[in-house]
Amino acid sequence: MEYKKETSVSVSTEVVEDEFDEEELQSVLKSELDDAKDFIDQLGDERAESTEYYLGNSPEGGSDIQSEYVSTDVRDAVLHIMPSLMRTFFGTSKVVEFVPKNQEDIPAAQQQTDYVNYIFNQKNPGFNILYSVFKDALIRKAGFVKAFYDSSIDTTTHEYKNLSVEQYIAIMTDEDIEVLEENPIMESRTIVNQDGNKDSEEVVVAYNLKVRKVKSSEKVCIEAVPPEEILISRNSRSLHDSPYVAHRMIVSVSDLVAMGYDKEEVEQYANYGNDASNEDERKARNPLHEINDPDRTDVTGQQILYIEHYVRYDKDQDGINELLKVCTIGDGLEIVNCEAWDDLPIVMFCPDPEPHTAIGSCPADYLKPIQDIKSQIIRDSLDSLGHSIFPRMGIVEGQVNIDDVLNNDIGQPIRMRQPGAVQPFSVPFSGKEAFPFLQYLDEQKENRTGVSKASAGLNADALQSSTKTAVAATMSAAQGRIELICRHFAEGMKDLFGLINNLSIKNQDKAEIIRLNNEFVEIDPRYWDTDKDMVCNVAISKSSDEEQLATLTRLLQKQEQIIQTLGPRNPMVSLQQYANTITKVIEMAGFKDTSQFINSQIPPLPPEDPNSKKPKPEDQLAMAETMKAQAQARKIEVDAETDRMKVVMNDDLERDKFLVSTKLRMAELYGKYGQNAVNLDEVKQILEQNNDELRAMQKAEAQGLFKNEGS
Repeated sequence: MEYKKETSVSVSTEVVEDEFDEEELQSVLKSELDDAKDFIDQLGDERAESTEYYLGNSPEGGSDIQSEYVSTDVRDAVLHIMPSLMRTFFGTSKVVEFVPKNQEDIPAAQQQTDYVNYIFNQKNPGFNILYSVFKDALIRKAGFVKAFYDSSIDTTTHEYKNLSVEQYIAIMTDEDIEVLEENPIMESRTIVNQDGNKDSEEVVVAYNLKVRKVKSSEKVCIEAVPPEEILISRNSRSLHDSPYVAHRMIVSVSDLVAMGYDKEEVEQYANYGNDASNEDERKARNPLHEINDPDRTDVTGQQILYIEHYVRYDKDQDGINELLKVCTIGDGLEIVNCEAWDDLPIVMFCPDPEPHTAIGSCPADYLKPIQDIKSQIIRDSLDSLGHSIFPRMGIVEGQVNIDDVLNNDIGQPIRMRQPGAVQPFSVPFSGKEAFPFLQYLDEQKENRTGVSKASAGLNADALQSSTKTAVAATMSAAQGRIELICRHFAEGMKDLFGLINNLSIKNQDKAEIIRLNNEFVEIDPRYWDTDKDMVCNVAISKSSDEEQLATLTRLLQKQEQIIQTLGPRNPMVSLQQYANTITKVIEMAGFKDTSQFINSQIPPLPPEDPNSKKPKPEDQLAMAETMKAQAQARKIEVDAETDRMKVVMNDDLERDKFLVSTKLRMAELYGKYGQNAVNLDEVKQILEQNNDELRAMQKAEAQGLFKNEGS
């Protein structure tokens, strides 16, 4: 069979042209497919059951007369977690950012970041895709998203009537136009002059046209894939390390032709192959789904089993397995395309990965037993309430009209032949005894999923009369499991955006002018680096958003101080960095269009005037040395004055000690020899004279000392 290159995805580097054993490859594909189907179909039963629990269809009632109430714990938990996840990944304008490797790589990394986010959010419905993938992951163990480069063909038919010659020429100049029907019409028109008389006649040509416009659509496509369509080897440890991954689809003949396959070759496989092994999952998700779709009489609308196999196979017999993409049709796995492939186009999101296992667990797995127990308890409580409200009746046979007893309408009489022929058997309501156990089950639910009233801000017991720090701690603890799910999903986002980046680089063959950051810029991914590192920006909770906003506000103040002090040309903060901070503050405040408030892109500053006087380095050095010498001289003066004050204070202290000792000696003599022994007035006069002389001498010595030190 001749292999046709599929144009819907063109990530591959080369088409496998060497001859190889097709039967051997088909045998490998069949063996891997059967094993993967058996593994995934076992998981499919669990995923179908989880879907039933989410929709409130399980568990089933024990009997026809028992209450059919079903607790919706799985649905409540999923719907509680989903807003946190969507706010986390769409709370910022750039979910994933590319990190530059050096200073020169900053503009290219920023452009890559903007362009990849543009592809995800603008060219594809990014929000809807992630919503579907995240919900699949929370309910069905894993969510899958596929990214590929689409080169399919779009065909539209248009009809035009009464076209003028100019309009006809304008339409026919379009290279994508194919004329299906063309009908020129000749009309004769009378020209009337200003007087209302017939002037002349002219022939006018009009065209009725039916055309078909065939346009090639080339872009990176991203789509959420139903989990039952993805097959993985049972022994694989991760999706990317799996030796075999497959995407099985039921497509129409028209879809395959649009992918680029030959129409005649595809039509011979119409209604060929129908894989019903995954129908339980589809029927659980969509109860109205039917296995057997209505038969189409037109060939292009008929369905075909189409499988994309990504298998590691030693095609060139060098002992090393290469990644191949093999496309097959029908149950017989008829190969229609075989290519060497670079990157697996499928990314998996798992909320609780199990180490060394490709597919882990999800919150629905933890909540199904709790939902069973709660449903049974509430059913029994409702049955007990019903028995207490409508008790069974004891009657005397033959003395009571049975129809009256069985009639439970309010106010209806019961006819009996004797008093006491009808007696109710009262049954007390015992459901209240189970209410504490329901609270216990709610606590277990919180422990298993992290979904609690505290995380929703509804637990009055936890939040009442508490400090801000205590409330934040309570909510942070309750959101721990949700935060962990976000971290796991963030790794999947990095893989997805890396795949989008690689697809753009390898497949886009020309530059494109698009609007990024409110500016029209030229994007040419051919020159980008495929090995850039990436970081994922996630805002785990509202409290963290507030903390980030407070940090950015403080940073903004510091940047303003630096610019005011050192000028706009300072080496620490540029005007562009200042504008980036303001833009980020506006985004975190909830405004998506920051151009209403500030220009995020700052043009470069004009060059400085060369005639402007700039200090030379040697002048700056001389000025610094002068300032240093002045500071040292000032220090010497301050130290000298301090020492002088210390000397004066010590002299005063010694003098005071001498006066006190003299007075004590005089008092001693006065007490021993009497008043006549010492002339006190004379002694005082001598002491004052000596004191004045001593001060004058000490002052002169101190001045001379400090004068010599200063010199």
